[in-house]
Amino acid sequence: MLNRDRDIVTPFLHPGEQLLAAASTSLAPGIPYPPAGLLPPRQPSELEQKLGKPFNVLRRAYAAVNPVSAAVGAVEDRMMDAVPDSVWHGEGMAGGWHSEAGLFVRRMRDDSASSVSTFGVTDRRYLVVVDRSKLWQLKEQYALHWEAPRHAVALHRNPTGILQRGRIDLWFADRSWAGVTTPLPSTADEVAAAAAGPYR
Repeated sequence: MLNRDRDIVTPFLHPGEQLLAAASTSLAPGIPYPPAGLLPPRQPSELEQKLGKPFNVLRRAYAAVNPVSAAVGAVEDRMMDAVPDSVWHGEGMAGGWHSEAGLFVRRMRDDSASSVSTFGVTDRRYLVVVDRSKLWQLKEQYALHWEAPRHAVALHRNPTGILQRGRIDLWFADRSWAGVTTPLPSTADEVAAAAAGPYR
Protein backbone atom coordinates (compact mmCIF):
# COMPACT_ATOMS: atom_id res chain seq x y z
CA MET A 1 0.00 0.00 0.00
CA LEU A 2 1.50 3.30 -1.07
CA ASN A 3 1.58 6.09 1.50
CA ARG A 4 -0.29 8.35 -0.92
CA ASP A 5 -3.19 5.89 -1.26
CA ARG A 6 -3.30 5.41 2.52
CA ASP A 7 -3.34 9.17 3.08
CA ILE A 8 -6.22 9.61 0.61
CA VAL A 9 -8.47 7.02 2.27
CA THR A 10 -7.62 7.55 5.95
CA PRO A 11 -9.73 10.74 6.45
CA PHE A 12 -12.86 8.77 5.48
CA LEU A 13 -12.46 6.02 8.07
CA HIS A 14 -14.98 5.71 10.88
CA PRO A 15 -13.79 5.83 14.51
CA GLY A 16 -12.03 2.56 15.31
CA GLU A 17 -12.06 1.38 11.69
CA GLN A 18 -8.81 -0.14 10.43
CA LEU A 19 -7.50 0.37 6.89
CA LEU A 20 -6.11 -2.92 5.53
CA ALA A 21 -5.27 -1.96 1.93
CA ALA A 22 -5.66 0.92 -0.49
CA ALA A 23 -4.81 1.24 -4.17
CA SER A 24 -5.33 3.48 -7.14
CA THR A 25 -7.92 1.82 -9.41
CA SER A 26 -9.93 2.38 -12.56
CA LEU A 27 -12.78 0.46 -14.15
CA ALA A 28 -11.72 -2.48 -16.31
CA PRO A 29 -11.42 -1.46 -19.98
CA GLY A 30 -13.99 -4.00 -21.15
CA ILE A 31 -16.79 -2.18 -19.32
CA PRO A 32 -19.05 -0.21 -21.68
CA TYR A 33 -20.37 3.23 -20.92
CA PRO A 34 -23.89 3.25 -19.48
CA PRO A 35 -26.65 4.65 -21.69
CA ALA A 36 -26.72 8.44 -21.47
CA GLY A 37 -30.21 8.39 -20.00
CA LEU A 38 -28.95 6.55 -16.91
CA LEU A 39 -26.27 9.12 -16.12
CA PRO A 40 -26.89 12.57 -14.69
CA PRO A 41 -26.59 15.22 -17.42
CA ARG A 42 -23.13 16.76 -17.64
CA GLN A 43 -22.91 20.52 -17.63
CA PRO A 44 -19.54 21.80 -18.96
CA SER A 45 -17.97 24.44 -16.77
CA GLU A 46 -17.35 27.98 -17.94
CA LEU A 47 -13.62 27.24 -18.24
CA GLU A 48 -14.26 24.10 -20.32
CA GLN A 49 -16.48 26.11 -22.64
CA LYS A 50 -13.78 28.76 -23.05
CA LEU A 51 -11.08 26.14 -23.66
CA GLY A 52 -13.27 24.30 -26.15
CA LYS A 53 -13.53 27.23 -28.57
CA PRO A 54 -9.78 27.51 -29.41
CA PHE A 55 -9.54 23.73 -29.84
CA ASN A 56 -12.46 23.74 -32.25
CA VAL A 57 -10.80 26.52 -34.27
CA LEU A 58 -7.52 24.57 -34.40
CA ARG A 59 -9.34 21.39 -35.45
CA ARG A 60 -11.05 23.19 -38.33
CA ALA A 61 -7.77 24.83 -39.38
CA TYR A 62 -5.96 21.47 -39.37
CA ALA A 63 -8.70 19.91 -41.49
CA ALA A 64 -8.38 22.75 -44.02
CA VAL A 65 -4.58 22.50 -44.26
CA ASN A 66 -4.34 18.72 -44.24
CA PRO A 67 -7.75 17.31 -45.25
CA VAL A 68 -6.49 13.79 -46.03
CA SER A 69 -4.93 13.24 -42.60
CA ALA A 70 -7.94 14.77 -40.89
CA ALA A 71 -10.28 12.46 -42.81
CA VAL A 72 -8.15 9.38 -42.02
CA GLY A 73 -8.09 10.34 -38.35
CA ALA A 74 -11.86 10.76 -38.30
CA VAL A 75 -12.36 7.33 -39.90
CA GLU A 76 -9.98 5.72 -37.38
CA ASP A 77 -11.90 7.35 -34.53
CA ARG A 78 -15.20 6.03 -35.90
CA MET A 79 -13.77 2.52 -36.31
CA MET A 80 -12.49 2.46 -32.74
CA ASP A 81 -15.85 3.75 -31.47
CA ALA A 82 -17.70 1.09 -33.48
CA VAL A 83 -15.81 -1.78 -31.85
CA PRO A 84 -16.69 -2.29 -28.16
CA ASP A 85 -13.83 -2.36 -25.66
CA SER A 86 -14.93 -5.86 -24.69
CA VAL A 87 -13.73 -7.11 -28.09
CA TRP A 88 -10.20 -5.94 -27.31
CA HIS A 89 -10.13 -6.54 -23.56
CA GLY A 90 -12.77 -9.19 -22.77
CA GLU A 91 -15.90 -8.69 -20.71
CA GLY A 92 -15.57 -6.22 -17.89
CA MET A 93 -18.90 -6.72 -16.18
CA ALA A 94 -21.96 -8.96 -16.02
CA GLY A 95 -25.48 -7.96 -15.09
CA GLY A 96 -27.75 -5.26 -16.45
CA TRP A 97 -27.47 -1.57 -15.74
CA HIS A 98 -29.95 -1.94 -12.87
CA SER A 99 -28.01 -4.77 -11.21
CA GLU A 100 -25.72 -4.03 -8.28
CA ALA A 101 -22.68 -4.15 -10.58
CA GLY A 102 -24.46 -1.88 -13.06
CA LEU A 103 -25.24 0.61 -10.31
CA PHE A 104 -21.59 0.50 -9.22
CA VAL A 105 -20.38 1.19 -12.77
CA ARG A 106 -22.93 3.96 -13.25
CA ARG A 107 -21.74 5.54 -10.03
CA MET A 108 -18.11 5.33 -11.15
CA ARG A 109 -18.92 6.76 -14.60
CA ASP A 110 -20.91 9.75 -13.44
CA ASP A 111 -19.51 13.25 -13.86
CA SER A 112 -18.47 13.70 -10.24
CA ALA A 113 -15.91 10.87 -10.45
CA SER A 114 -12.48 11.05 -12.02
CA SER A 115 -11.31 8.15 -14.20
CA VAL A 116 -8.82 7.06 -11.53
CA SER A 117 -10.01 6.54 -7.97
CA THR A 118 -8.63 5.10 -4.75
CA PHE A 119 -10.13 1.83 -3.57
CA GLY A 120 -9.89 1.02 0.12
CA VAL A 121 -10.39 -2.20 2.09
CA THR A 122 -11.04 -1.86 5.80
CA ASP A 123 -12.03 -4.34 8.48
CA ARG A 124 -15.65 -3.23 7.96
CA ARG A 125 -16.24 -2.13 4.37
CA TYR A 126 -15.01 -1.31 0.89
CA LEU A 127 -14.88 2.31 -0.17
CA VAL A 128 -13.95 4.38 -3.20
CA VAL A 129 -12.56 7.89 -2.83
CA VAL A 130 -12.34 10.25 -5.81
CA ASP A 131 -10.78 13.62 -6.49
CA ARG A 132 -13.51 16.13 -7.30
CA SER A 133 -11.24 19.13 -7.89
CA LYS A 134 -11.69 21.07 -11.12
CA LEU A 135 -9.10 21.40 -13.88
CA TRP A 136 -7.96 24.80 -12.69
CA GLN A 137 -7.70 23.90 -9.00
CA LEU A 138 -4.18 23.17 -7.76
CA LYS A 139 -5.22 21.17 -4.71
CA GLU A 140 -7.09 17.88 -4.73
CA GLN A 141 -10.54 17.74 -3.16
CA TYR A 142 -11.22 14.16 -2.15
CA ALA A 143 -14.68 12.81 -1.41
CA LEU A 144 -16.19 9.45 -0.52
CA HIS A 145 -17.87 8.30 -3.73
CA TRP A 146 -19.02 4.72 -3.02
CA GLU A 147 -19.03 2.29 -0.13
CA ALA A 148 -20.34 -1.16 0.73
CA PRO A 149 -20.08 -3.43 3.78
CA ARG A 150 -17.56 -6.23 3.44
CA HIS A 151 -20.26 -8.93 3.54
CA ALA A 152 -22.06 -7.42 0.52
CA VAL A 153 -19.23 -7.75 -2.02
CA ALA A 154 -16.69 -10.50 -2.73
CA LEU A 155 -13.38 -9.60 -4.39
CA HIS A 156 -11.80 -12.09 -6.77
CA ARG A 157 -8.32 -11.65 -8.22
CA ASN A 158 -8.61 -12.01 -12.01
CA PRO A 159 -5.42 -11.24 -13.98
CA THR A 160 -6.71 -11.06 -17.55
CA GLY A 161 -4.56 -10.63 -20.65
CA ILE A 162 -1.51 -8.40 -20.82
CA LEU A 163 -3.16 -5.09 -19.98
CA GLN A 164 -5.14 -6.28 -16.96
CA ARG A 165 -2.60 -8.13 -14.84
CA GLY A 166 -3.72 -6.01 -11.89
CA ARG A 167 -7.42 -6.80 -12.28
CA ILE A 168 -9.86 -7.59 -9.47
CA ASP A 169 -13.53 -8.47 -10.00
CA LEU A 170 -16.16 -7.26 -7.54
CA TRP A 171 -18.94 -9.83 -7.17
CA PHE A 172 -22.24 -8.63 -5.73
CA ALA A 173 -25.02 -10.51 -3.95
CA ASP A 174 -27.24 -10.60 -7.06
CA ARG A 175 -24.45 -12.48 -8.95
CA SER A 176 -23.55 -9.45 -11.05
CA TRP A 177 -19.91 -8.38 -11.18
CA ALA A 178 -17.64 -5.60 -12.41
CA GLY A 179 -13.88 -5.44 -12.85
CA VAL A 180 -11.42 -2.83 -11.64
CA THR A 181 -7.72 -2.64 -12.39
CA THR A 182 -4.75 -1.49 -10.34
CA PRO A 183 -1.46 -0.26 -11.84
CA LEU A 184 0.57 -3.24 -10.57
CA PRO A 185 -0.26 -6.94 -10.08
CA SER A 186 1.39 -6.85 -6.65
CA THR A 187 -1.01 -4.07 -5.59
CA ALA A 188 -3.99 -6.14 -6.73
CA ASP A 189 -2.60 -9.11 -4.78
CA GLU A 190 -2.42 -6.96 -1.64
CA VAL A 191 -6.00 -5.71 -2.04
CA ALA A 192 -7.35 -9.22 -2.71
CA ALA A 193 -5.45 -10.64 0.28
CA ALA A 194 -6.87 -7.94 2.56
CA ALA A 195 -10.38 -8.66 1.29
CA ALA A 196 -9.94 -12.37 1.99
CA GLY A 197 -9.21 -11.74 5.67
CA PRO A 198 -11.73 -11.55 8.53
CA TYR A 199 -14.01 -8.56 8.92
CA ARG A 200 -16.19 -7.08 11.61
